[in-house]
Amino acid sequence: MELNEDLCIFTGPEYSLYSVEFFSNIPHPDETDSVDCGTNEELFLAIAAFRDDTDKFQWFTDGDKWILCPEIKFSTYWVYNDIDVNLDAIHKATVNELIEHFKV
Repeated sequence: MELNEDLCIFTGPEYSLYSVEFFSNIPHPDETDSVDCGTNEELFLAIAAFRDDTDKFQWFTDGDKWILCPEIKFSTYWVYNDIDVNLDAIHKATVNELIEHFKV
């Protein structure tokens, strides 16, 4: 499959929401702070899930374990499902942590 350089899939926050759209007039990824996920769908979905108003579909890590949160609040999911994590270290994964975790 050949990439059409006039089309890009781009996600960006707008009103704390992320969207996926096709654009033909955005700067090249090398000229922005964007992350090129290539064909790594898991990395793309992990980054696209970033939101401040919910934890749903976001990754959490304590530096050892990785947990995809299926609930609106990670604390609810963790308590009711008896998840064994390091409570002093558990946090929402950063973009850099996701890149490292999902690298191919």
